[in-house]
Amino acid sequence: MRSFAKVNLILDVLGTRPDGYHAIESVMQTIGLHDTISLTISEGGTIRLSCDVPSIPTDESNLAHRAASVLFESRGISPGLDIRIEKRIPAEAGLGGGSSNAAAVLRGLDRLLELRLPCEEMCALGARVGSDVPFFVVGGTAFVSGRGERVDPLPDIPPMPMVIVKPPFGVSTPWSYRRLDEMRAAGDQSEVTGERETASRRIVEYAGFRTLQSAVCSLRSLLSNDLEAPAIEQHPEIEEIKATLIASGASAALMCGSGSAVFGLFETDDRARAAADSFVAAPPCRPCLVFVTRTVTREEAVRIE
Repeated sequence: MRSFAKVNLILDVLGTRPDGYHAIESVMQTIGLHDTISLTISEGGTIRLSCDVPSIPTDESNLAHRAASVLFESRGISPGLDIRIEKRIPAEAGLGGGSSNAAAVLRGLDRLLELRLPCEEMCALGARVGSDVPFFVVGGTAFVSGRGERVDPLPDIPPMPMVIVKPPFGVSTPWSYRRLDEMRAAGDQSEVTGERETASRRIVEYAGFRTLQSAVCSLRSLLSNDLEAPAIEQHPEIEEIKATLIASGASAALMCGSGSAVFGLFETDDRARAAADSFVAAPPCRPCLVFVTRTVTREEAVRIE
């Protein structure tokens, strides 16, 4: 089954919660770039995970492994399970590959074991695994808040061609949040509070959201990501990639989540492919990974094939 990546059309970091997590508000969007996951129930009561990328952990630290453990524990069962992950979503890119894999395992086991769990229960299990997992359980276009565990589905935006550029370095998510806190404490970045309307809420309200495609094309300033500033401070190449995407015809460009990947939105597939070809020919930094993809609807995102 396919395990899709995501981008944050908006990412507002509101501040630190009493539990140590950062409160966020975000509009997240599933995209077509995906890993492939195979699940096989086996004997022996052991969860075994394998991956075609050697750098990906295959023990309990892997979110897909953890998702299976949490689900089995919640149901009081202990079947054996073989998980095979074929990776295409790059790590440390802000695309949510690990969280997506975890959600795919939850959905796949729900089908294999005929549990018929309601979405709310699956989201609650996902929240025990990782902050972004509930979003991937829901999929499509959604307003996400809290530490990521509260997911409010939005109408799917129209299909939008997209180019993803992953530079040859990653950005640590915990570091990004710490550095943003430091920058705000020094007065370099303003802090969003619950008393102010966030960019996420503005984009949800804009034209009923259903015309977000035209809004993105005409109002580039609607898209924002609070974690861009610390990432660009450490890696100016991210700003160069954004500028190159815009120069190549993107209607808007933004860093993905905590980085380091950057996405550009295009009006047509042909323009997206042409921009991707130009990156492959002359990337701002080497070696870049370049993907041509598109936004994915909720129905597509949660389909098990």
